[in-house]
Amino acid sequence: MKKCFINWFWLLSIGVVMASCADGEDLDPDDPQQLSNDLNFPFTLTGEESQYEMEIDGVEVSNYAEILNTLNVDKSISVNFWGPSNDFNFGGFYWIPLGAGTYEAGHDLGPGNGTFGNNLFMTAFVKKGNVKHYAYSAHEYGFLESERIPGSSCTVKINKFEGKQTRYSFMNGTFSLFIGTVEGQFAGTFKTKDGQEVKVTKGQFRIVQKLPPGAVPVD
Repeated sequence: MKKCFINWFWLLSIGVVMASCADGEDLDPDDPQQLSNDLNFPFTLTGEESQYEMEIDGVEVSNYAEILNTLNVDKSISVNFWGPSNDFNFGGFYWIPLGAGTYEAGHDLGPGNGTFGNNLFMTAFVKKGNVKHYAYSAHEYGFLESERIPGSSCTVKINKFEGKQTRYSFMNGTFSLFIGTVEGQFAGTFKTKDGQEVKVTKGQFRIVQKLPPGAVPVD
């Protein structure tokens, strides 16, 4: 309950900043890409609780999953995973295209906000031993050549994508948040900049975000 309260407070705070941003339209996903990692395992997450599961070098980790507000909600979602001891920055993906489909880390989404005119590239990270390991790039936006991580990879398959970025009024404020349900599977080889490597397998997430009670959508 405490975590949910903190999360809603955090989302509402960011929502104030995002309220001035225009709602974007969904982008059709690219044709399915060749899978570089094994996603041949069953999707088992159900219910209304947002959550994820994965194995890092064979050790299962699971906790809360969420969709972050970013400057690029018009063309992507960014998924965040909470880890042990409620580490809110344990793992996640930046810049997954909007819509069902299969995507590889390094997927080029074209020019993005906050990139100083550069393109957005899908990136991912997980922690092991409190050290971040990356897929494709250690740079959040992915466009810096110097931050690319050779030999890393991550495949993300979005099985279900229902919803959109929604503006709504709540408690005398106007906010913007993705409202809907997203389900996905993932796996990959994540590396540090100095070459340390972890294998992520059997990854899956289900995120369900609803309007707060009493909230009213704004056109």
